Amino acid sequence: MPPSFSVGQTSPVIQSQCQPTSSLPLRSRPLATKAPPAPVRRRPPASPGPGRPPPCARLPDSPCTRIRGQRPPPGALSPGVDGESRKSVVGCILAMDCNNDDLDKKNEAAEAQIYVPQDAQGIILAFLPGRDVVKLRSVCKFWRDCVEEPSFVDRHLNNACRFYQSIACFTSLDHGLVHMYTFDAATMNFRSVELVFSNRFHMSGPCNGLMCAYDIKGDAEVLNPTTRKHLRLPDSVPKAWSLCSEYFVGFVHSKKEYKVVSVRHHVRFLTFEICTIGEPSWRTIRESSDLLKATKAVIVNDGMYWLLLDDASSGSSREILMLNLTDEKFSNIPIPDAVKNHDLELFEGEGKLRLLSTHSDGSNNVVSDIWVADLTRQDWIYLQAIVPQMPVGMIPFFQRQMRIFFGNQKRLLCVDLQDGTVSYINMPSGETLISCGMFVESFAPAVLGLVSSTASASGNNSYRLTQQSPADPGPSFRGATRRGQSSGLTGCSSADLEQSFKGTKRTMKMEWKISKVKT
Repeated sequence: MPPSFSVGQTSPVIQSQCQPTSSLPLRSRPLATKAPPAPVRRRPPASPGPGRPPPCARLPDSPCTRIRGQRPPPGALSPGVDGESRKSVVGCILAMDCNNDDLDKKNEAAEAQIYVPQDAQGIILAFLPGRDVVKLRSVCKFWRDCVEEPSFVDRHLNNACRFYQSIACFTSLDHGLVHMYTFDAATMNFRSVELVFSNRFHMSGPCNGLMCAYDIKGDAEVLNPTTRKHLRLPDSVPKAWSLCSEYFVGFVHSKKEYKVVSVRHHVRFLTFEICTIGEPSWRTIRESSDLLKATKAVIVNDGMYWLLLDDASSGSSREILMLNLTDEKFSNIPIPDAVKNHDLELFEGEGKLRLLSTHSDGSNNVVSDIWVADLTRQDWIYLQAIVPQMPVGMIPFFQRQMRIFFGNQKRLLCVDLQDGTVSYINMPSGETLISCGMFVESFAPAVLGLVSSTASASGNNSYRLTQQSPADPGPSFRGATRRGQSSGLTGCSSADLEQSFKGTKRTMKMEWKISKVKT
C-alpha cells in the first residue's frame, strides 16, 4: 500500500527531485552538454488510495498545468501550503525554466546549422526572372560566380523561355538613343519601358535576350539589356569598303554558340561575313550579286533566310536564300508555284519559317495567305488566310500562338487568327519602331570580354549621372561626349542627350492601352 500524506505536505519523491544538486544558484550553473533526457511517460490516472488526494485536488497554478513561459505569482499558491512546500514548488519552477532556456539555445544552434546546398541554390536562382537574379548576385560571392557559369546560363535560359517570355519593341529616338518597351506575351498588357544602353540607332531582332546594335558607319556591338553588358565586335576589311552594313544575331543549339552575320552592301554585290561571339575576327563566307528583296534576315532556329528577287524590275521572288549557322553554308529553297507572282514576306512563327502571300482575288479584294515551310521535305503547307485586310506598308514580324504581329515605323499591329480581331499600338511621338520580337531575360553570352554598361566611365568624371537609375544608359551613352561637346555619331551635344534621357525617365510610368478594332 503506498504511503499516505496530507495536502499540506510535500511528497518525499518530489522534494528530492526539486532539491539542487550543488550549492551554486540554479541560474549560475553551466548548461549541460548532454542530450536532454527523454520525456517521462505519464501513467493513466488511477483511483486514489487511502490517504491520497484525488487528481482534482491539484492546484490550477501548479507547475503541471501552467502555461509554458509564464510564472505563477508569488501568492497564487494555495494558502494551505506551508513555507517549506512553497520553496519546493518554486524550486521545481526554476528548474523547469532552466531546462526551457537550455532547449531554446539548442534549438537556435540547430537552426544555425541548417543550410541549403550550393547546387540547390543554383537551381533556385535559375528559376527566377533575370532581373531579380541581377539584383541577388550581389548578395554573396558564390551567387555572383554562379550566375557567370555557362551551365547556369544555359539552365536559366531554358527556364526563361518556358516561363518569362515577353514581347519587346525597340524604338529609336531623335538623338540616336533606343527604348525597349515590353509587353506580357499572354495578355499583351504593358510591362515596362527602359533605355537600352547604346547610342547606336539600328538594331537586329532579339535572340535569347541578345541584340546587335549598329550605326551607319558599320560599328556594332552585341548587348544584353538584362545584364547591362555589351561586347564591341571587331572591325573587318570589307567594312571599310562597303557603303553600309547590317547585323543579325543567331544561336547554334548544337554548339551553344552565338554568331553574328553581317551583310555588307557594295555598289554591285553583297558580302556576307560571320563572327562567333568570343572570337576576335570575322570570316567571309559569301560574295554575291544576288538581289535581296529585304535585307532584314528572318532567323529560325539555326538558320537565316532572305527572299531573292528575280530581277530589280519585276519584284517577284522564286527562291529563298538560306544560311545554315552550324556549317556556315548557303543553299536555296524554292517557294510554292501558286504564290510566285504574289507579294511575299518571310517571318518566324512558333519555331518555323512562314511565308505571307498577298494578292488580289480579281474583285479588288486583297487576300493574304499563310504558308508554313517543311524544311525536312523541302515542301510548303498551306495554313490559312488572314481575314482582315492589312494596311499598306505593314511588315510581319513574328507569330505567337494564334497572333501575328505586324508593324511599320509608327505602329505595332496584332491580328488574332481565331476571331479576326485587330489590335494596334501607336509608337510615342518622336520615336520610330526599328525592331520587334520575343524577348527573354537571359545571361547570355557566357564569354569573356563583356563590359558592364552601368560602370562609371573611367577618366570621364565630368559627365556622370547624379544617381543610379534602372535606365542608366551606361558608358556608351555617358562616355560618348563630354559636357558641352558634340557627339561624332549623332552630331548632338551632351546637353541634348541629357535632356532626352530626362524625357525618357518621365515616360517610365507610361502605360499603353490596346484598343481592338475589327475590320
